[in-house]
Amino acid sequence: MKLKYILTVFAVIALSGCSESFLDLENPNKVTNDNFWKTENDLNSGVATIYSALVEDYTGHYGTVNWELKAGRTENFTIRNDVRSRYEISAYLNTFSNGSSSDLYKGYYIGIFRANQVIQNGLIMDIDENVKNQLIAEAKFLRGLNYFFLAIDFGAVPIFTTVAATSEEYYAPKSSLEDVWQQCISDFTDAKLHLPEGYPDDQTGRATKGAAMAFLGRAYLYRHEYDKALIELKAIVDNENQYGYGLQEEYAELFDGQHENGIESVFELQYSLLGGPDIWTGNPASKTRATFIAQECAPGEVGGWFELYPTRVLLDAFLEEPPASGNFDPRALATLAWDHPGSIYYQREFSSTWGPEEIWLRKNQNWWNENEGDWKSELNEYGMRYADVLLMLAEAYTMEGQPGDAAPLVHRIRQRANLTDKLTEMTGYNQEEMMIEIKHQRNLEFAREGLHFYDLRRWGILEETIKEKQVTGYQNYTSKFEYYPIPENELDNNPEMEQNAPW
Repeated sequence: MKLKYILTVFAVIALSGCSESFLDLENPNKVTNDNFWKTENDLNSGVATIYSALVEDYTGHYGTVNWELKAGRTENFTIRNDVRSRYEISAYLNTFSNGSSSDLYKGYYIGIFRANQVIQNGLIMDIDENVKNQLIAEAKFLRGLNYFFLAIDFGAVPIFTTVAATSEEYYAPKSSLEDVWQQCISDFTDAKLHLPEGYPDDQTGRATKGAAMAFLGRAYLYRHEYDKALIELKAIVDNENQYGYGLQEEYAELFDGQHENGIESVFELQYSLLGGPDIWTGNPASKTRATFIAQECAPGEVGGWFELYPTRVLLDAFLEEPPASGNFDPRALATLAWDHPGSIYYQREFSSTWGPEEIWLRKNQNWWNENEGDWKSELNEYGMRYADVLLMLAEAYTMEGQPGDAAPLVHRIRQRANLTDKLTEMTGYNQEEMMIEIKHQRNLEFAREGLHFYDLRRWGILEETIKEKQVTGYQNYTSKFEYYPIPENELDNNPEMEQNAPW
């Protein structure tokens, strides 16, 4: 059984006060502000619900649906057209009434609301000060994550740092995108002061100091503040032994379910077969802590729904540079299934089951599963890998005019992928040459891990790439699709809200 910090939500976090009528007796089983937020366990339970919001199937940034949306917005994947809201996003046809992006907007604010409850109530609780500081730091990290997601997905949005006390406080005008970024940065900065470098085995998966530093570095990188990103990321890499980070020896081990929470894990989303038996339920008591992303992306021949499938563009990118030995980049074999000698997929010989032009996803698919129809999977997902820290630091060095310092970092990524040793050559690269290499390696290293869309956008080549590769819906693409619009229901319900330009 996996020993990890299982995210349960049995505590009722939407707390309500008691009735004013003396005829109404208080239900002793009802969770209220009068009987909750008293103990360390209460605060710990509150923190667990924030983690849970991250992985909710439809509303979580790391939920099943959003893995598809993040990949499907790029040239590397296509989303099937049977679920309209997802297909619209993939084909650049979505509007402010799109249900999938609206779900994400709602989910981010659920996470923020829960974090605000922990922070606000935790500050006044009479418990061990060190425990209090650590749990509040976790809540700030997770609140910062949700503001990070809002900044990269929606742009300018309202900021809430306290729990609304009156109905008037439920509605707030937009803050500027700059203010949203500053809130995110402030939360990550505060969090790293009190987060530990690690946890006992039974609490694996909780946010660490290294995770806060890595996401702070990512935030600075996305804002093109390369000098600040360099400081945060260099502090991790220069002390990787202290933090316990490194690269997993074999790339495929990252996704085989046997090496989870390993040396490369900086922030890892935890799944488990523990919990209830159901996937499709709103009842936390019967909801499984497993994921069903495998069935979402598997081909119909094995009972999958083929909602997301790779394009030839991605396979060609993997085949662009052959390894120093062997036929294929090991990242290609770990990420994709296609017709090549010896290809086995879901216990079937690929060439005898699928056509020569078909390409399917392997990464984070339990494609070795022999039990067709049993789709509940406990494969974890990555929010941050150490490989990303290395490549982000390489980019920060490069953009700060020090591409030579980026070379050994990129070399580590290439070396694991068994590519030709180009360290000496890369040491002499100029900024443009090094960025070409970094962009290529990021595309291959993190395929289907939800980073490519945001990479293309921050590099200023999103529209160019989509139109050049001519994948599904490229004719519809305009720059407004760089961000989701503010959802229609938020515009209808919040009298202070205005739509973001150019929507």
